[in-house]
Amino acid sequence: MIVDEPVLGAFLVSLCRATALAATAPVIGDTGVPMRAKAIFVIVVGAAVAANRAGVPIDHLPMLGAVELGVGIITGLTARFIMSRVAVAGQLMGLSLGFGFASQYDVHAGESAITVRMLATTFASLAFLAAGGMEAIVRGVAAPAHVFDLALLGPEMVRQGTSAMSHGLALAAPLVLAALVANVGLAVMNRAAPAVNVFAISLAVVLLAGGSVLLAGSGSMVAGIAGHAHEAVSVFVR
Repeated sequence: MIVDEPVLGAFLVSLCRATALAATAPVIGDTGVPMRAKAIFVIVVGAAVAANRAGVPIDHLPMLGAVELGVGIITGLTARFIMSRVAVAGQLMGLSLGFGFASQYDVHAGESAITVRMLATTFASLAFLAAGGMEAIVRGVAAPAHVFDLALLGPEMVRQGTSAMSHGLALAAPLVLAALVANVGLAVMNRAAPAVNVFAISLAVVLLAGGSVLLAGSGSMVAGIAGHAHEAVSVFVR
């Protein structure tokens, strides 16, 4: 293959989209992924896509590069907002169970997070990969883009970002409700029998109630996480 200006332009345009997705998409865009792995992904995918797309004149490169960057960033952020529902649910479940003290640095999020949230995020990442997330990202790099796509993708990104909290709360609602009922019951017990040391058993009672509900609803929880993962994958192939 002769590398002329149109071929080089096609490679640079593909490189723009691949770079944007590698920086924002779930799993590959996580802080814990080494930069070397991201760079290899961008170069290999960009070269493969450029070899199968029409040439791009150099004078069209600035406009097309900006469009590709915008489409890649918005698409990746939309999928990440969908996957963040599981992180929100994990954070709410950890707080409801009284695990606010059990926090550590999460390399995926780049910040301190409750252990339950880290576990939920890990399960969500595995579900994303099992649903074909990496293959979908590659197809997202190869998908054609137009400047009008930005007008369609922008409102969708805002909608997914603003609804992440409500979806996360819906996913964690059974456990949050169980912890609330347990805490209310402990408060009533403390009011009725002040001599009972409620604080000594509160954590165990809340853990027992929340764990029982989580075990009973584990099937729906897994199905919910898998559903969010498939919805995030569909963003790249839409």
